[in-house]
Amino acid sequence: MFYFAVPPSVFVAASKSIAAACLSHTGWNRFIYEKPFGVDLESATKLNSELLKLFDDKHIFRIDHYLGKEMVQNMLVCRFANEVYEPLWNRQHVSSVTIAFKEDFGIEGRAGYFEHIGLARDVMQNHVMQMLAMTATETPVAPAGADIHDERTKLFRPCPQLSIQDTVVRQHGAGGGAKASVEQTGLRQRWETPTLT
Repeated sequence: MFYFAVPPSVFVAASKSIAAACLSHTGWNRFIYEKPFGVDLESATKLNSELLKLFDDKHIFRIDHYLGKEMVQNMLVCRFANEVYEPLWNRQHVSSVTIAFKEDFGIEGRAGYFEHIGLARDVMQNHVMQMLAMTATETPVAPAGADIHDERTKLFRPCPQLSIQDTVVRQHGAGGGAKASVEQTGLRQRWETPTLT
């Protein structure tokens, strides 16, 4: 099993090296890529096509590490395995859901990462969308990947695409002993990437 917790810019090079010299010929091979998987649809599509030249799609897993957090795992149990909540957790009984993603610290050592990827790509399209999916999807037919995927697709397909006018973006300021985003070391002089959405 090969776990790629590296920037997406080196996914293909690292995968080519592994394909050339490290594959098991007697057991199985699995390739786990930790998000972000590209920086936009075009780069993600290109990255996917490059990886499919090397590995079979059924052996490739694209994951969001946030789903491994204990709170998120508890959410799955509460949502789908709780006999009290499960029948009530649907559109007939829930009128509104608010998802707040809060951290009690700034970007602390992650400035270089955020400068390139940005908070919206890191947190919004991954962590927050995963939480929304776990909160709002209907119970899948079975706890299998394809069934969960189908329910999530039903949830997101009718949603309108957000534009920058629908959001408020800022950068972390100094406070609580933390430096402001623009004061972090190793950044461009005029860094404008949002770290707070």
